[in-house]
Amino acid sequence: MTQETIKVEGMTCMHCQLRVKKAVEAVEGVQRADVNLQTKQVTVDFEEGKKNLEKVKAAIRENGYEPI
Repeated sequence: MTQETIKVEGMTCMHCQLRVKKAVEAVEGVQRADVNLQTKQVTVDFEEGKKNLEKVKAAIRENGYEPI
């Protein structure tokens, strides 16, 4: 398993947190996403050999937030 943390701008509430979590977990190769509203970060666990940060960032953008 590979883990990456991405800062996400624009999250302001629990709804935002849930929206980002669902979007990231829908990306192929993602096992789990832990979204922290206070730090405005998402920690992503990828399946071995399936890490694709660009797809994760695109999913975040498609839902109205900005990955940093």
